[in-house]
Amino acid sequence: MENDLKKENSRNVFLIMAASLVLSAFFQLGSKSIASLIELAVVGGGSLMLSAILLMLTNIVPQSVKHKFVFTRLKNELPACRVNQLCRKDSRVEYGLVKERWPEVFSDDVDGDTRNSRWYQQIYKPVKDTREVLQAHRTFLLYRDTFSGLALIFLGTIVWSLIGDVKNIGEIKPIVFVVQGALMILALIAARISGNRFVVNAVAAAE
Repeated sequence: MENDLKKENSRNVFLIMAASLVLSAFFQLGSKSIASLIELAVVGGGSLMLSAILLMLTNIVPQSVKHKFVFTRLKNELPACRVNQLCRKDSRVEYGLVKERWPEVFSDDVDGDTRNSRWYQQIYKPVKDTREVLQAHRTFLLYRDTFSGLALIFLGTIVWSLIGDVKNIGEIKPIVFVVQGALMILALIAARISGNRFVVNAVAAAE
């Protein structure tokens, strides 16, 4: 299921990364430097090729690594590990009822890893094909993988600024880091919010 959703998202992730690279080239080279159609085609084509490579690398990065970065946790990083806390804050969920129905998930004595496993088996699996859960899952994967790709672009830009040949495109301008960093942070926030929403959506659908 997740592989199918990731495949559906691949085009959007690819286009977002390509847009980040094109914007970076625009601010780095300036509008006059890439004004001609030939230069624009070279920049755009290079960005598309690099985006394709980064998309492959993004798919190679283990899910556990992506989740640790998105939720900035080394342990129990998945939002289902904290589904009890998330559901307390969501008005769609009658917390007393879900705690009574799934005590093994919502008991405060359950550790995060066990809570995640029980959420998956008892709550998510029965409703995984419902429209609201599928959409929430797809959105989470989109922003999670987008963040991973944008992070690779940002890291590559840092490496280039340190060891790259300035004769090619000159010293990397600060605005390039600002643009790339802003896009990366936006994707991180969106991934975190959509991940939390995905977990609660499953509870709301199963309730």
